[in-house]
Amino acid sequence: MATISPQAMLDLIKIRRTVRKFDPGKPVSAESLHRVLEAGTWAPYAPYFPQGWQFIALKGSQRDEAVQIITKSKTILKYLRMEYESASWAAEHESEEEQKWKAKAHEFAATLGNAPVVIVGLVPFSDHMSILGHNLGSAWSAVQNMMLQAQAEGLNSGVVTFHSPTVEHQLINFLNRHPDEWKVAFVLNVGYGLEIPEPAPRKEGLFEIRE
Repeated sequence: MATISPQAMLDLIKIRRTVRKFDPGKPVSAESLHRVLEAGTWAPYAPYFPQGWQFIALKGSQRDEAVQIITKSKTILKYLRMEYESASWAAEHESEEEQKWKAKAHEFAATLGNAPVVIVGLVPFSDHMSILGHNLGSAWSAVQNMMLQAQAEGLNSGVVTFHSPTVEHQLINFLNRHPDEWKVAFVLNVGYGLEIPEPAPRKEGLFEIRE
């Protein structure tokens, strides 16, 4: 079995960035997309619904219709707001950079960054919060696999969540699923990035080794 060196694997993890602006004219190949989706299926899964996720990749008109639904929720902007507020220049150049942020946020909120592929991750819904939590956790393991595979393919990606039951139900209905049976775990944008952010320095003390 082919293997990747330990350092190469760590380097791949380190160079993955969350991208919010993509080249809409540069499509993702069918082969790359298939490998990205397959990578998600090899993530650890919840014990209650083994391999219970569903990953639905949308392109073309299907992608456009889904984005029209998703962007009805204003909560997708929380990611850009956090990015703006944590930036080193925010306090010093607020008026100028606030305008840039608003323009960037407006574009993202209208198009999801023009990503040519949108992958919706669904998990089985449960009224039991512990079970639902396990299902959502397994989906986030899967999306990390997808993002790393996308990086290995020379692609970029950015994950989105939103908090609007109405929008979520509309999206699940659009995907020909029943809202009482499924929950949206994530929306993953995939494509070729036009803006690649710099990595945030990692804090000290985030891990330790004990013997």
